[in-house]
Amino acid sequence: MSSVPNIDGNASSGATNANSGRKHKSNDVGWEFGDIVDEKNLVRVMCLLCKKQFSGGVYRLKEHVANIPGNVAGYWLATQKNRMKCKQAIMDAKNKKKYKQKEEDALSAEVDILGEEELEEEMKGLWPRKKPNFLSPMDRFALPINPESSEKTKRQQNTNEKLFKVRADPVQEYVSNWVYEAGIPFNAIDNDSFKTMVEAIGQFGWHFKPSSQWQLREIFLTR
Repeated sequence: MSSVPNIDGNASSGATNANSGRKHKSNDVGWEFGDIVDEKNLVRVMCLLCKKQFSGGVYRLKEHVANIPGNVAGYWLATQKNRMKCKQAIMDAKNKKKYKQKEEDALSAEVDILGEEELEEEMKGLWPRKKPNFLSPMDRFALPINPESSEKTKRQQNTNEKLFKVRADPVQEYVSNWVYEAGIPFNAIDNDSFKTMVEAIGQFGWHFKPSSQWQLREIFLTR
């Protein structure tokens, strides 16, 4: 049975129930107005109000219903109630993202692997401090990060083992705390993938941003 928008601008409950199996397991308000078109392409969605299909996922769906210009054509027949509902959801998501960023910045500020100033002065002569890794447009043409390529560089470094251990100890403590809190099996650190991950992060430099849950589920899981 085909669905048509009702007075409130919502699709009929029959259409929603028929498509609910393809929806994300999410309580996002946007899924009240749309659904996933293809399970193999989770960002391709369809508006249940007008049957229009477009890419961009549930966020774009909310922009469509809220008539926010720029990324997608708006659904002009949406009721004021539904427009405001989607606009508010978008604003809440942006505010949540800003708050989360502030929390992450505060958390990063607490990380200090150098310790006392005396230790920093003592380490100065051993190897140059790396500057923060700011990416430029030319970096797209640079060689990709390859954890295995650093072996030659390691052998060339003539560092004092004792001071190296002092500097590495707090870093290992951060890693250990994560293992304990996340319930990671201890033998997991023997995996080559863990070692190359640590090496890749070290080569990247300061302020590396870890993958989001969405990236883990939707992007890297299929690579």
